Amino acid sequence: MTPQTAPYFPENLVGITVLGSGSGGNCTLLHHGRDAIMIDAGFSARETAARMLQAGVAGLHVLAILVTHEHADHVKGLRVCASKLNAPIFATAKCADFLRTKDSRLPRFSTFAPGGRFAVGEFTVCPFSISHDAEDPVAFTIQCQHKRIAVATDIGYISASVEYGLRSCNALVLESNHDLNMLAKSDRPWSLKQRIMGMQGHLSNDSVEQLLRKVLAPETENLILAHISRECNTPDCVKDNALKCLHELRRDDIRLDIASQDNPLKVWLSI
Repeated sequence: MTPQTAPYFPENLVGITVLGSGSGGNCTLLHHGRDAIMIDAGFSARETAARMLQAGVAGLHVLAILVTHEHADHVKGLRVCASKLNAPIFATAKCADFLRTKDSRLPRFSTFAPGGRFAVGEFTVCPFSISHDAEDPVAFTIQCQHKRIAVATDIGYISASVEYGLRSCNALVLESNHDLNMLAKSDRPWSLKQRIMGMQGHLSNDSVEQLLRKVLAPETENLILAHISRECNTPDCVKDNALKCLHELRRDDIRLDIASQDNPLKVWLSI
């Protein structure tokens, strides 16, 4: 993708820019005009800046960095990104405490409780609990300009809080981590396979299909599937499964995109 020399930040659109998603790093921007919030900072500050330039969003003003959980692929660049962007960090208290034990140079966190809500500029953030092998992990539903966007990855199973948090969304960014057959046939240790398939692991393609049948709403316009395993899944497999599900639900009107580990993805939502 050719970098934009004159970034375009329309006031009549809300943007979702996934800078990258997968075990090698995760970072997503939600933006309107020049204001943005960043969800996770799983790339180095240099890589994050390069991907923002590649995606044409280097001119955004990042108001805050929201942390889903403390795993390295979600927080690798957190301290330096926060410093360079001059952006406060928001996390649950348990996640913040754990991160501070690993890096005492991290700035003070703004903490929140799952199930509550808080404002960051024009964005209303609603974190909700998910099941993952981390310290009080969360996903987010974010309201901006009458658009409701959910970003939910690293989910072990579909709980009631996940179903509730994902309802009535205009856009969904969901994990579709692995294909069960590919995972079973892989050379990964049995202990790792158990972790991935367990209640605190990741959602399979089949689980995502079950989830879509529960949470797709009449107002759902966009679906972005993310956090795809390189070894135990393929973008084509994810896309085929999702398109089949959407067709069976008579929701061929929903735009489907597949997020990549290597290249940014930008999607616009009309206000």
